Amino acid sequence: IPVAHLSARGTYSNKAPGGVAYRCSFRVTEAMFFQERMVQAAAHDLGMDQAEFRRINFVRDDQFPHRTPFGFL
Repeated sequence: IPVAHLSARGTYSNKAPGGVAYRCSFRVTEAMFFQERMVQAAAHDLGMDQAEFRRINFVRDDQFPHRTPFGFL
């Protein structure tokens, strides 16, 4: 994926930390649903099996440390 864009808004909360599936304060569950739907849609648009699309985009061990399109390691 050569280009990516994401808009996010952070907030303080007294709720459980991110990664908790039930009432997650960072809305990780919703974010992961969106990401999974993007992968499914991209595979469909390219006429590819979803598993194959994931396999060719998977970061291999020899590619670490890996820098994301956003510049994160």
